[in-house]
Order: sequence, then structure tokens, then C-alpha cells
Amino acid sequence: MVKSMTGFKIAVLAANGFDEKDLTLAQRALVDAGASVKIVSTDQGLVNGWDGRGWGHNYAVDAQINTALGVDYDALVLPGGQRSLDKLKLTAHTKRFIGSFMAAMKPVAVMGEALQLMADAAHLADRKVAGPDFCRARVEEAGGTWSGEDVCIDHALISGACDAETKEAFVQAMAAHFERHMALSEAA
Repeated sequence: MVKSMTGFKIAVLAANGFDEKDLTLAQRALVDAGASVKIVSTDQGLVNGWDGRGWGHNYAVDAQINTALGVDYDALVLPGGQRSLDKLKLTAHTKRFIGSFMAAMKPVAVMGEALQLMADAAHLADRKVAGPDFCRARVEEAGGTWSGEDVCIDHALISGACDAETKEAFVQAMAAHFERHMALSEAA
């Protein structure tokens, strides 16, 4: 099998309390396609997932948000997990890091409630996005357009509710979306 993302480096922005299933499904799909997946975090050393009922596994942090640069990565994944999002919102580096991907039109995957992070980072204006229903008002306040679809693609941005029924389909769509963008960037 040809690994279409060989040589590409994908950042996953997460802090303690990220949705462990979001991260593991996305990581598996991207690694299977040949990409190198790196965790960028506010935390040093290890970051701890949340498995829905309690603390999950620890994952090695590859770079800290205060020194990480978007230019060093080809795409960005924002997993859900309210505890993680609350921590990431506390630093201006989060807005800078996300902004560098959006400005460069690099692929960004927003999983579930991570839409809140995009709204806080002021990167939803004139964007069409999908996510959990409780995020709708926040998206519209930030200038975004709400989509009722399970998966929504707006240029390089892909978003979705990522609930139990749609999470795996979202991850497959994300991997295909990233592959298309990587192929276009190589052709350019």
C-alpha cells in the first residue's frame, strides 16, 4: 500500500484532558497514511488523555506551544476534550499557533467541541463549520456559518460533531482531506 502522506508532519494541539479517542483515531489514520504525528502542548513531558469516564493514557509531548511554529508542520488536528480546551484557551500562543495554519491555508481538522478554541482564536469569520449543537451560538457570534452536516469542509478547514456515531467517519474524511491537500502542495 502506498503511504500518501509520507514525509508530512502533522501537529496535534492538546493539553491534559484531551479526548483520548479523538487523538488515537486521528493519530492511527494519519500514521497509517505515512504521516509523522507530533503532539504540541502547554504541558511538558507528558500529556494525559480523558477517556470519557476518567483519566486515560499518557502521551509524550513533542513540542511546547510557547516555542512551536506552524511553519514546521503541514497540518493541524484539534481534538476535543473540554479540560484540554480550557487550558489551551489560557495562552495567547494557542491563537498564534492556530492562526499560522489558517493564514498559510494549511489543513486544519477541528473535532467536536474544539470549535470553541477556533472561536476564541477568532478564526471562524466567514467560515462554514459543523460541530456539536451547543457550539452553534458561539460559532455564529464569531462570524461563522453553521452547517448541520456530520462533516463540513470549507477550503482547508474540516470540522464535525465527532460524537460516538460520527467520529470514525470524520477521521476517515479528515485523512482523505489532508491527503488531497498534501498532493496539491506537492504538485505546486
